[in-house]
Amino acid sequence: MASLPLIRISPSEFQFAECRTGYTSRLRLTSLQAQAVGFKFKTNAPHKFLVKPVVCSLTKKGMSVDVVVKSSSPITDVDRFLIQTVALAADEAEDLDSAKWRTLDPSRIMEDLIYCTIGRRRSSSQSSGSQSDSPLVSVSDIYSPSPYQEQQYFAEKGDRRLANGLAKRVYAMMPVLDIADFSWYELVLFAATCFAIGFLLPLIRHVLF
Repeated sequence: MASLPLIRISPSEFQFAECRTGYTSRLRLTSLQAQAVGFKFKTNAPHKFLVKPVVCSLTKKGMSVDVVVKSSSPITDVDRFLIQTVALAADEAEDLDSAKWRTLDPSRIMEDLIYCTIGRRRSSSQSSGSQSDSPLVSVSDIYSPSPYQEQQYFAEKGDRRLANGLAKRVYAMMPVLDIADFSWYELVLFAATCFAIGFLLPLIRHVLF
């Protein structure tokens, strides 16, 4: 006889939307059992996703928790999660974490796949046809961007600081500048210099980094 589900997952998949920092999704887990229930997430891309909470317990029927997933990288059809659920005794549910989860009997744990989409539901043909052979491993609750991602972030941040600094200096000079004091040649040269700086900053960053 098939085991009764321990939790309700709504929606049934991670439907990602673009945000300022990349991509984000949210779903709600609700306990369907009177006794405590625990869950843990795994993924085939552990360094790509930030998940909170990764491990948690729901101590009574109807209790819910929102699970938030974030990524700074684009979402692909092969990205997926495995949610593990298990019925818990009261002492097992107390302060449940990854270390305590590893002490549980694996034969008690139920597993379900959760797929990832971008702003749309995955069709049945996509669900069966876009599987990945990548292993599902424990996802960390601490996101570690790659060295290239960190380099890109700080380079872009430096560009913005430099541009802001130049703009502030120009605006500070404006009250004391009189256009009549400059020839057309000097005004054109000044405009061309500003344009060249704006054009060359991204190019210099690309060459150097």
